[in-house]
Amino acid sequence: MKHILVIGSIAIDNTIFTQLLPTKGTTTIADSYFQNIGGKGANQACAALFLGSEVSFIGAVGDDHNGHRVKTFLWEKGLDTRLKVSKEPTGVAFIILEEKNAENRILIVQGANNDLTINDIKDNEDLFTKGDIFLTQFEGPIETIEYSIKFAKEKGMLVVVNPAPIKKVSEEIYQYIDYLIPNEHELEALSNSKEVLRGARILLSKGCKNVIVTLGEKGSILVNKKEMYEAKPHKVNAIDTTAAGDSYIGAFVNKLSEGKDVKEAMEFASLCSSITVTRKGAIIALPHKNEIK
Repeated sequence: MKHILVIGSIAIDNTIFTQLLPTKGTTTIADSYFQNIGGKGANQACAALFLGSEVSFIGAVGDDHNGHRVKTFLWEKGLDTRLKVSKEPTGVAFIILEEKNAENRILIVQGANNDLTINDIKDNEDLFTKGDIFLTQFEGPIETIEYSIKFAKEKGMLVVVNPAPIKKVSEEIYQYIDYLIPNEHELEALSNSKEVLRGARILLSKGCKNVIVTLGEKGSILVNKKEMYEAKPHKVNAIDTTAAGDSYIGAFVNKLSEGKDVKEAMEFASLCSSITVTRKGAIIALPHKNEIK
């Protein structure tokens, strides 16, 4: 099995469930609230870990209550972590989830996540190993993310990138990416095209090897220069879509780490994501290997 290295964000998620979103100048009574640990980097690392992969995670937390809470939580989950302790506070996210359609709106305060530097990546060079898998997102300083992508490819790793949240990146970075996995909104922002196939082909022309677009309840689609493949969705009663994409990506790299082909990895990722959206929360909603039938 190949080792997976994830570099990314950690946050304390504050989730509010409501039937009705407030409009400008109004107050709305919500149904419930709870707090859990998330962040795209930690979510994706745990998603792969829970499915049986060997995973290491590089991130940053504050020297505060939330930072200590995160470190304890990830240690208890068995995740191999290299966490920088920053003078900045641990990141937080504020999530409003509209219960009638399980759609969410998320605001993020990056905090310590913005303090992950290129030197922090260099200090963990031992985790970059030829033949293994590297996974990152855009929740952090873009210069650190771009450096880590290039460094991973130079070390001979398979590079998987989830371009979320959308940030401006250098055009050259695409040539280092083996699998770029945006959702349809991120695809449109990166390609300036609302048409999925055209948008994916624009990104391929920039140099990345494969584009996989996650389409929520419509499944996902792979586009490369040789073929196109659609993974069908699993119909479920979704109650919280917060970590759906992260669950998909973590499950996808889990299957790649086992040596499975991309199509099987996509089908498995769709299944895992469909389980995640039937539960509330981020990391606590992710499926474990013994749950997959």
